[in-house]
Amino acid sequence: MKIVKCKSGLNGWQGRLHEVYVDFSEFEMYCRLYNNHIRLGYKTPATAWRFNPLVQGSVSPSDYQKV
Repeated sequence: MKIVKCKSGLNGWQGRLHEVYVDFSEFEMYCRLYNNHIRLGYKTPATAWRFNPLVQGSVSPSDYQKV
């Protein structure tokens, strides 16, 4: 994954969804806890996983977004 400067000013990461999570089960777990798919603009975790968007984030949850 690539190192980027996030909107919060923190250094963060950027990569495709499939690079960020080990597999769909891990992504789905985070979606249940934090609604990650909704934050990326998708109705379901499966749809987000299928489209495999470029995302970025940092230690601050507010930085998690689709690029």
